[in-house]
Amino acid sequence: MPSTHDWINEPLGVVEGMFAASQNSQSSGWEVKAVEFFKEQLKEKEAQTLVPSLNDVPLHYLKPNSLVKFRCLLQDMFDPEFYMEVYETVDPTTKAKMLRCGKYKDVTESGVDLNSRSTVTAERQTFYCVPIPGENQWAKDIS
Repeated sequence: MPSTHDWINEPLGVVEGMFAASQNSQSSGWEVKAVEFFKEQLKEKEAQTLVPSLNDVPLHYLKPNSLVKFRCLLQDMFDPEFYMEVYETVDPTTKAKMLRCGKYKDVTESGVDLNSRSTVTAERQTFYCVPIPGENQWAKDIS
């Protein structure tokens, strides 16, 4: 079980660990398990306060690839984008192949085998979010 530090500061590591563990069985349902894991972690009020908010913390204080929350309005919805949900990488020195998860990433790792039969393409919906205009401090305190 990952510690609080792990799932807030390295959520992609937690997801990749679940993905890697699922490679041994075909019907592992790792995606559902990952979503349920984070839902369970965030049920506790104390855990919710540990997750930094983009509304309150300057970007230069946030660790890259960490879990954050953002109170916003959806301003626009774009066409779905395609991405590599599962892709295979090849180590240039050892020629070892490894499956990687790209579900929650914008950029793949180096050494992607574009001709692999293991590559799975998927689509996701993207949104354009903006901070809530004119939000006062008392409204932030209530949430």
